[in-house]
Amino acid sequence: MKTVTTIRIYFEYGKKRKDVPFWKTLHESDFGTIVIKKAKAANLNQVLQFNVSKGYFDSKKINWGLSDVQHFKHPQIIEITDTLERIEHFLEVEKLFLADTSIYIIKNEMVLKS
Repeated sequence: MKTVTTIRIYFEYGKKRKDVPFWKTLHESDFGTIVIKKAKAANLNQVLQFNVSKGYFDSKKINWGLSDVQHFKHPQIIEITDTLERIEHFLEVEKLFLADTSIYIIKNEMVLKS
């Protein structure tokens, strides 16, 4: 049996990196894509991005996902599943990059893998 952990990283759709100059943020991938690429480079088992249909952060105004163009404050979720040790290592390495996000461990479970 193998213990796996799943974490969720919550962030706003329009989240920009703070470690690069503004002009570079205009031409780079969105925050979610960068997290997925970093997780892939770290060889984590599974990474998914969820597009939220509606929601809010910190009791602010509800954002509705009813149009083709998302509001920059619209909530987004990245879910990562792997062993606790590998996820903790990834979070430690990417601590500065993920500083303005909310990260929650949502479950631990035993899985039989053949």
